[in-house]
Amino acid sequence: MPKKVLVVDDDENTVRFLSAALEENGYEPIGASNGQEGLEKVHSENPDLVLLDVMMPKKTGFVLFRQLRREEQYKDLPVIMLTGVAEVLEDLDAQSEDTHERPYDSLREALRKTIRKMKDEGLIKPDMFIDKPIDPEVVVAKVRDLIGS
Repeated sequence: MPKKVLVVDDDENTVRFLSAALEENGYEPIGASNGQEGLEKVHSENPDLVLLDVMMPKKTGFVLFRQLRREEQYKDLPVIMLTGVAEVLEDLDAQSEDTHERPYDSLREALRKTIRKMKDEGLIKPDMFIDKPIDPEVVVAKVRDLIGS
C-alpha cells in the first residue's frame, strides 16, 4: 500500500504538479486547496506526510502546522513547508538595487516572530522548508528521506 502525502496549496497547478511527481514515485497524493480543507483531509485521510504551503487563504500553513502539533495523534506527523519567500525576497532585492533600503526586513521579521512564537509554545518547527519555484525531484527526495518509499 503506497504511503499517503497530503499536498496543501491554494495554487491548483502546484497541487497537480506535485501530485503527479509523487504518484510517479509510488506515493498516493491527496490534494487540498486551503488550510481548512487540509485539516479536514488530515483527519479523514490520515496521511504519512504533509506538504504545506505557508501562504494560503482560510488558514495559513503556520496556523495549520500549529494545530497539527497540538493534536496528540498528529504531533509527530512529518511536515514540509513550501514557501515562496525566497522568490519574493529576490524580486524585492532587484527592485531596490539602487537604494540602501531593505524593504523585505519586515517580511523576514514576521517569519522570525512566527517561528519564535512556535518555539515559545513548545512547538517544533516543520521538518523542512522548500522554496518555490519547486523542483519535483527535490520534493520527492525530501519526502523519501522523511517517510521512505
